[in-house]
Amino acid sequence: MTPIALWLPYEVEDLQAATEFYTVRLGLSEVDRFEGGVVLRAADGAYVELAAAGSPRPAPLAFELATDAEVDAAFAGLHGVEVLRGPGRYPRGHYGFEVRGPAGATVMIWSER
Repeated sequence: MTPIALWLPYEVEDLQAATEFYTVRLGLSEVDRFEGGVVLRAADGAYVELAAAGSPRPAPLAFELATDAEVDAAFAGLHGVEVLRGPGRYPRGHYGFEVRGPAGATVMIWSER
């Protein structure tokens, strides 16, 4: 598996204040927004996904791959892990799956294309 991007989730008490801190004070750029969250570019291939505290489903740690075929290959190579969501299309159009990682973390492997 060769990720092209890493998406780090971060739950915050005050989404507006956190967004302002990271964009205005630290200079990160906003690349996406959705109900209860915002995605900020930290560096080439590195994103911070801020989610409002109490969101129904916090954002997972996510590794973005280049193609759907790479996602399928990564899934095929996993054995003995808890699958939370099998490979498929998400409502926003990306393709991927989710598994239970160490210490109970949700890990998503996905592709935009």
